[in-house]
Amino acid sequence: MTAKSIPIEDLRLDIKNPRIADASSQRDALLKIVTDQDVKLVALAESIVEDGLNPMDRFLVIPSDEEPNKYIVLEGNRRLAALKILRNPTVLTGMQVRGPVQKRLEDLAATFDRDGLADADCFDIVAREDAAMWINQRHTGENEGRGIVDWSGVASARFRGNDPALQALDFVTMRGNLTEVERARIAERFPITTLDRLLSTPAVRGIIGVDIKGGKLLSGLPFAELIKPLQRMVRDLASGTVTVTNLKRQPQMVAYASGLDADLPDPTTVSSSILPIEAILPLASSAASGASNSTSTAGGSTGQGGNTGQGSTGAGGSGGAGGSSAAANPGTKKKSASRGPALIPRACVLRVTNTKIAEVTKELRTLHVKTYPHAISVLFRVFLELSVDEYLKQHGISLTLTVQGGRMTDKKLAKKVDEAVQHMVSAGAPAKEFTGITKALSDKSNPLHPDTLHAYVHNAFYSPTERDLTVAWDNAQPFFERLWP
Repeated sequence: MTAKSIPIEDLRLDIKNPRIADASSQRDALLKIVTDQDVKLVALAESIVEDGLNPMDRFLVIPSDEEPNKYIVLEGNRRLAALKILRNPTVLTGMQVRGPVQKRLEDLAATFDRDGLADADCFDIVAREDAAMWINQRHTGENEGRGIVDWSGVASARFRGNDPALQALDFVTMRGNLTEVERARIAERFPITTLDRLLSTPAVRGIIGVDIKGGKLLSGLPFAELIKPLQRMVRDLASGTVTVTNLKRQPQMVAYASGLDADLPDPTTVSSSILPIEAILPLASSAASGASNSTSTAGGSTGQGGNTGQGSTGAGGSGGAGGSSAAANPGTKKKSASRGPALIPRACVLRVTNTKIAEVTKELRTLHVKTYPHAISVLFRVFLELSVDEYLKQHGISLTLTVQGGRMTDKKLAKKVDEAVQHMVSAGAPAKEFTGITKALSDKSNPLHPDTLHAYVHNAFYSPTERDLTVAWDNAQPFFERLWP
């Protein structure tokens, strides 16, 4: 088998192609493929015009016995038929092809770049018999893994991107109370498109307390209320208790959602703070401990996930981006013994409203510091800078300054942090809360100092340690809680 590039003009359709009955000529073979494929051939031609040939799929060819220097295509006849038409749409003249199909193919041919796609990548083999095994594997199903194994609906959804249905499924599988049997069913085959159908219905979203904006599944519910309807839906779909047949029409979907009964959320628990669901975490057991030993939330208000803050109201009664007050002296609190293996402790409540920053927060809550210190050191710095920028923008403070000559330049991180701190202090926050973050940016050995981060990235002999990172977070946490109250 030899790989070679062959001019498309030198390729011939296989008149013995199994998709069609034996054809009498090249023209007859083309007609039969067009008739058999119909609009599917239009879709293929459209893909070729827009994106070219799929580089993962080479033509499989053998030398022609009848024409010197020509090749019979054993694998790829649909593609070759589309190319023949795109390169010369007059071949359809006189053929009994459906009018709409012919017109669409001719329109596509008018926009096709013939010179840009003149050759095709091929594998040249000696005889038809040598190709039989490969063609059989390609077209007869999975063959216990030898052939092409189709993706499940969930795998397809992951490839398309993190859509709302996949976000809901991940939320339940990572944080729900599923049995091993249920997890196995989900892993084997889960009807993700049916869950997507439910979540795409506004009335259903209203019933279960979620919304979709910018491709993100959002909610103002605390974790304990949010998990109930989503977990019930996932369980019902995974077990087959509910199928797409039961949910074909909107009234059926609304009736199903309304009938979740005990698994419906309590609407009185909805907060005005709407977050991506991945940022809504379960109530940590340590958050219920006494005020002197727990991580405080803004102003003692109900925090993300429904946990109530332990701190007393800060001086001046004004806080971060949301204007809430924070604990009087979070800088003196002790680190909880159950802070967890991630950089951000379990009990730390940050109401992050920016979608991108919420995704970074999620990673800093889930990645283990001991296992991924390098990745976390970079994410830590990203989280700090993005959060400070967002705070300053929310309070009308410029991120740039004018230097000599009237040129505008971005402010350094240390200056932006200083301006955020000064704004918080002027709003009544105790200055001593921010000792940790201000010292961090002046200490060249601190993970948040620009020189330290540069060394982590570029110095092969300088790496962050678990202790360096967790201590840096614990010292700076009061500042972050003010940024995201």
